[in-house]
Amino acid sequence: MRRWLWLLLALGLFAACSAPPAGLRVSPAEATLEPGEELVLTVAGADPDDLVWTAEYGTLIPEGAQARYRAPDYPVDDRIEVVRGSNPRERVEVTVRVRGSGVLAPRIRVRSDLALLFTRAGETRELAVVVYDAAGRPDPEAAVRFSSDDPERVTVEATGPQTARVRALVNEPGTVRLRIRAQDAEAYAWAVTAELRPEAVRLEDGWILGATWDPDALAWTGIVLERTPETEALRPGQVVFSGDRAGVWGRVDAVRTEGGRVVLELGPAGLSDVFWNLDYQAELPPYPVTLSAAAEGVRLARGADGGERLAAGEPCPGLERGADAGGRIEARAFLELRVVDGALEAARWRLALAGELEDGGFTLDTQAGTAGCTLARLQTRLPPLSWLLFSLRLRARLEAQSALDPDPAPARLVWPAQRARFHAERTWTAAPAPPRGPQAAEPPELEGEPEIGFAAPGRLRLRLERRLRLSGEVRAQGTPLGGGTLAEPGDALLLTAALEGPLDPADPDYRGPDWELSWTPEAAAEAGDLEALLASVAGVRAPAPAGSTAAPLRLAGPPRVWGHLDTGGVRRLDLGEAAAEPAARFSFEADPPEPGRVEVWLRGGACDDPADCFSGPLEPVAVTDEPDGPLVWRPEKDDRGVYEVFFRYRLGAVGARHPYAGRPPDPWLLVQSPDLQGLPLALELHGAPGGTATGVLRYRNAALGGVFPDGAPAELTSTLWVWTPREGVVRAQPSKLALAAGLWGYQRLSADCPETAGRFAAALPLYTNDPELPAVVVPVDVVCEPGPRAVPWLEVDRNGGAASLAVTFRLGVRASPGADTACALDFGDGSPPRSWPEGCPAQLDVRHVYERPGFYRAVLWLIGGGEDLAAVELRVD
Repeated sequence: MRRWLWLLLALGLFAACSAPPAGLRVSPAEATLEPGEELVLTVAGADPDDLVWTAEYGTLIPEGAQARYRAPDYPVDDRIEVVRGSNPRERVEVTVRVRGSGVLAPRIRVRSDLALLFTRAGETRELAVVVYDAAGRPDPEAAVRFSSDDPERVTVEATGPQTARVRALVNEPGTVRLRIRAQDAEAYAWAVTAELRPEAVRLEDGWILGATWDPDALAWTGIVLERTPETEALRPGQVVFSGDRAGVWGRVDAVRTEGGRVVLELGPAGLSDVFWNLDYQAELPPYPVTLSAAAEGVRLARGADGGERLAAGEPCPGLERGADAGGRIEARAFLELRVVDGALEAARWRLALAGELEDGGFTLDTQAGTAGCTLARLQTRLPPLSWLLFSLRLRARLEAQSALDPDPAPARLVWPAQRARFHAERTWTAAPAPPRGPQAAEPPELEGEPEIGFAAPGRLRLRLERRLRLSGEVRAQGTPLGGGTLAEPGDALLLTAALEGPLDPADPDYRGPDWELSWTPEAAAEAGDLEALLASVAGVRAPAPAGSTAAPLRLAGPPRVWGHLDTGGVRRLDLGEAAAEPAARFSFEADPPEPGRVEVWLRGGACDDPADCFSGPLEPVAVTDEPDGPLVWRPEKDDRGVYEVFFRYRLGAVGARHPYAGRPPDPWLLVQSPDLQGLPLALELHGAPGGTATGVLRYRNAALGGVFPDGAPAELTSTLWVWTPREGVVRAQPSKLALAAGLWGYQRLSADCPETAGRFAAALPLYTNDPELPAVVVPVDVVCEPGPRAVPWLEVDRNGGAASLAVTFRLGVRASPGADTACALDFGDGSPPRSWPEGCPAQLDVRHVYERPGFYRAVLWLIGGGEDLAAVELRVD
């Protein structure tokens, strides 16, 4: 019987010691937001410093145990992931549905690999999808039809409503398209049979715990894998790769094991390092978007993927639409990859965008009109296209704009109904295959001419332009893919130029020059005169006219330039972060990459009124003369504030005189810093001989506020971190402290007294993330003398709960009768402290309400009668 009792006791102890931790939790677990709406996420069950936050589409700003999420400005299903850094396998996903007012169609998203790779006959892979209904909600009951374009090579068999098993039947390299249909939606996946190199090893997605990507080298530098017999067998020299969903690959340089993990150090590797023979071809399904525009604005009628955004342009005074407008665009993309006997023979992809836009006509009163109007802007996110080792996300943007020459004579312009058809195609090739350079966009076919009636003699010129830009994204690395202008062709040599508004680049309203030179051969002047004109304006040579009847050519124009603010991905720079030299980093791209200079200009600062910060001229802060050189601004602590970011591009002959102007997509930079204040010049610790002398170190993270241009408040003081050595003559408790803006910090100091009375000098070093005070030494006098000491005590009836959280503090000071004491209770949330300057209570209950979520440290500070403190910590969800 006694043996059974011991066995039960041992099992109980084992169960108690091996009970799992509470685990990582995020609230809310899911949400539905409007485009641009914000949401605060809170994490429990983990150290805030050990968390990694990522969002697929929106913007995340981590703040301790919370993160502020801002939804993108278009409808999409976003996925937020929170990972424990010390254990990457422990992660939580939060689904955010961003819903706008547009009407969407059912759509399909492939959640397994888009390209299913097979290396031998009889091998099987799982194909899994998610179907979304017209409202953008997942529909797990929706029936999906799977089929193979070549059942003799690859079969596909449904295993559930939205899953299928794909089996390869042959060994020869090739690609078979797999069709996925649900209701009116269609998507593709591909079954790829390939021959691997002997040193190539495929990694299963479940093995991968984490990976490191170097954006400069465009390569993976390390992978962390689950320790299994397969991963333990990996050796240097092998090439590892996964499917496109995980998207990691590289040549193994070193292998080491760490407990239950295998860590690989990687070098670059390419397709021909993975495959010996490969013939891969993939394409997007035809992707249509139907548009409609009414007199009162623009709306989206139907989009097949749910990622569209059609926004009305700037208000156009004096513009009256005669009837509704409409149109349709369709995108197609094709990808080809081919490796033969270990050599890359082809790597190209082609994207074509075609459509038709019809305008019902409009009337424009030029006296009330403005110099420029954006009539409509379409942005569409195409379904992903697999590059076999990763997925490529594609976007297209189409804009319709009109512009009037400056100072037109008063007139009433009538624009009848017109139809514009366009087709733009670009092909990218990175292989020895016959090159096909990027194809220029074909000019639209315009029907109808404007009828202009003048109220008085004068002149008027109207330009209606449709601009197309394509961009691609691999994971979080954005890459422009091309651009073009779809415009009405001229019928002769035509130089249009405009420099509207202020001429000073320091003026925020400076727009820069807009110019274009186009040419129709049969209407050109003499060749010598034409060449001289072209050389003087743009430094280019003209083609020989000699009887040519070619369409108008756009010979020269301003470069297409894009500026980016790269700081942290959240447009925020904290001077107190761990970076050795915090800096705001900017980058830009120009097409073509003309020589010249690029400048970054700012205006803003720390203000209570937006008019005080955002009404003056701009100040240049960074410049580079290299087309791809870094642009860096290193602000100091006094530069805390909110700034508007402007770019000036002094590129080419025209831009050298009048720089082109631009702004990043999100042109606000928030510069924050901790601010350590209130440190004492010296401290005294008091105690009895042979005992412990105690005291209190108190300081503050001073708050500084600012505003954005729209008046929204901004906190310019970031979290202050203070570290003290764990060992030494003077010890601090706690040894590490974090303070939010405006809060006081308290550390209880202690030192050992010798057996005899007396005093001695010591020092306490402090290390902080304040950029101006990274290391401080506080002088300390240790006074050891006999006598009674007062001792504070502090308790709380609860240590956590949901906001608003009401707690009751029980507090007091144990002191000898007649002792002269004073104390204060700091609640730790920035509210005014409760103080007793003429004698501390022996026992008292104090009630306080914490309104906001967060972690708080309440302190009872004994000020008179010998300094000491007592503290409790609370968590408010």
